[in-house]
Amino acid sequence: MAKPIPCDADLLFVESLASGTVHIAVRYRAGHLAQDQVIETVTGGGAFVAMAVAPMVTRCGKRTFPQFERDHEKTTRFSDDRLCRACYRTLTVQDQERAFEHDQPEDAGDTAST
Repeated sequence: MAKPIPCDADLLFVESLASGTVHIAVRYRAGHLAQDQVIETVTGGGAFVAMAVAPMVTRCGKRTFPQFERDHEKTTRFSDDRLCRACYRTLTVQDQERAFEHDQPEDAGDTAST
């Protein structure tokens, strides 16, 4: 059974540029990562390089590289029907509504006109 995502963790949305599907990834705070049994430590200048080229693994297990902006990119605005169903199914009932806390495409042009 899936564990709930801590309320202070961020949900990140990563769009596949080829298919338009938007996947969910989670960015945990340092306090949550320190609770892991296995901690990989990279010393020296290699830490930045390792972080820059490491894949972002989505909830459905897809390895993405949004930092290169070729095949995937981070997004905050998309229609709900583009959300990856496999990523959504990994969420607990408490976390499922968080998957829909994003801007909709029609929100982009919403301005008060008088």
